[in-house]
Amino acid sequence: MRLRYLAPNLITASSLVFGLVSLSAAHRGDWRLAGWMIIYAVMTDRLDGLVARRLKATSQLGVQLDSFADFLNFGLAPAFLMYAFLRSPAMVAGPLDLPYDHGWARAYLATACVIWVLAAVFRLARFNVAAEDGVPTRIYFGVPTTLAGGLLVIWFLALLKYAQPGDTFGGPKLLGEQVVTPRAVWLAIPALMMVGAYLMASSLRMLKVGTAESKAITVFLIVNILSGYLLGFAQLMPEYLVWMPSAWIVVFLVWGALAEEARDLRPPPLFPAE
Repeated sequence: MRLRYLAPNLITASSLVFGLVSLSAAHRGDWRLAGWMIIYAVMTDRLDGLVARRLKATSQLGVQLDSFADFLNFGLAPAFLMYAFLRSPAMVAGPLDLPYDHGWARAYLATACVIWVLAAVFRLARFNVAAEDGVPTRIYFGVPTTLAGGLLVIWFLALLKYAQPGDTFGGPKLLGEQVVTPRAVWLAIPALMMVGAYLMASSLRMLKVGTAESKAITVFLIVNILSGYLLGFAQLMPEYLVWMPSAWIVVFLVWGALAEEARDLRPPPLFPAE
């Protein structure tokens, strides 16, 4: 047995554990823990590939395990968290009085969550086929599930931190103690999930992090990624952590739409024949 293959697969397994803990926490109403466990999964998702490449321990088993982990952590777990939270007593019976516990609104929320999960599955399957076919590695076609799921959840944590004045969330409130998340934002989450699902399943071109040719940009990204890891593992300042992935999606999707280099690349077929 080649022990070097064990290290990246153990990291992937730990990521799966984070996803399972998130599901359990969301089921019992521990929204903060459920969200941070998904963020932990985001961070370990980047580590397993890095370790595998450094140890020259990439394998088909690792690829399949990573896909299963991504489905659980960034497809199923975020959707379940949003569904459980928006239908919780604090949201439907408290001062916010959200309508998601009955009727068309409940069906609308459930539909958004199902669409999110299906889009994540489709994106992962398409990515695996594209990788086998040698699609250019500098470009993403469609927003990766890790980025989409992580962005949804880090925004959720930032909004949760400001759900009520004086709530104990952990860490300073950078936006001020009196800032409160508006009801309209909670109402918009299902629609935003469907937008995220479209971005995952689309063929929109997007530059990968770490492939920028500018050294200054590379250093800037590394510094912010390291600070993100520190704050993420410490479960601090989600309102700060939201800015980098949000800016990444906007800037790099615009780059993908305008740059001739990106527009000249053909995306993989939506439904590969083989």
